[in-house]
Amino acid sequence: MPPASLFLSAGRIEALQAFRTKDADAVTLHLAVDPGGLYPSALHQLAAEARLDPALKALSRDFDLIEDFVTREFVPGPHRMVSVHSCAKRGLFEAFGLPQPFKSTLRAGTSLDLRPLAALGGQYHRFIALLLGSESARLVELNMGEAVELETLVGGNLRKIAARAAALARERRADRLILGAPPALEAAFVPLLEPSLQKELILEPVLGPDRPVDAVLERVLHNERQARMVRESVLVHRLLDEARQGGAVTGLEAVAAAVQQGCVSRVLVRDGYAKLGRSCGKCGHLSVEHRSCPWCFRPTESVLDLVSELVDRALAMGCEVYRVMHDARFDGVCRIGAELKVPVVKAPQPPTARALRGRYSTKDGRPSPLRPR
Repeated sequence: MPPASLFLSAGRIEALQAFRTKDADAVTLHLAVDPGGLYPSALHQLAAEARLDPALKALSRDFDLIEDFVTREFVPGPHRMVSVHSCAKRGLFEAFGLPQPFKSTLRAGTSLDLRPLAALGGQYHRFIALLLGSESARLVELNMGEAVELETLVGGNLRKIAARAAALARERRADRLILGAPPALEAAFVPLLEPSLQKELILEPVLGPDRPVDAVLERVLHNERQARMVRESVLVHRLLDEARQGGAVTGLEAVAAAVQQGCVSRVLVRDGYAKLGRSCGKCGHLSVEHRSCPWCFRPTESVLDLVSELVDRALAMGCEVYRVMHDARFDGVCRIGAELKVPVVKAPQPPTARALRGRYSTKDGRPSPLRPR
């Protein structure tokens, strides 16, 4: 049955990571959600291709469940990707939305494909928001653009509320606690929190127990966007600086070569960037425009989106993929770049004539007799 909520709790993540089956019957769908609403047709094409695979004929029930959920139950909202995991043989069906898109795929294996989730795990925090009033307190969990109300505590016992907030933060694996309370309550409540929660506490006086969940979510998303812009600026500056020193490469051709050589630690790509490319049907080598494969010299085929293929391979190698949303400097130099695991030692540039004159001149400005001819 479809899940009641697309909210992705830490418990759901751990259960999906631990899922294993002896046969390759665990089906995973990653489907990018486009604003034009064409994603159901993309899903039908993926499912039709999968049904033609002899190894996947026994999984038609899973494909039916997935197609039915996406076309009838799923509401895109702010999500840019939907991930569905199904194993009808063992009664598994899980679905959740993601705030960033990756390559659309439909795969089956002995475990679930959670690479996009792992790629985004370090970029988004899990919050517990405590909305504190004089007579009641509400606890809301927020993660990846989704929010779910956990419980409401009636009564003004601040010590019990602090203990419950700490217990929920541990149970739900929250990264930080957000406190929305009037200044007087805030001053009395904060000393009652555990030191670890006080250290990572975020104060939001504008939030209170009467605020709807959507308003709380919008406030958190605004703060996350601001924090993301800061980190994005740092990463772009670092990439451009390291590119000058040999620690990074920029441009689609150079990134394609680095990813396929396995020497990339992080990929930065402009959100929405797509480009036609070529792929070798024999060895799978990706290139921008090679008509014959530079590895095995076989003819290559056209690839609709070379960028998503490269990102998918980077995820398979355990690289971090970071989408640049705002920084204009990135577009000025490239739309995709990669930090290397080991910097490339660049050959020194030959000195210019002006540099040679300065190096081999005498004090009175005349050429030195030691100057090379």
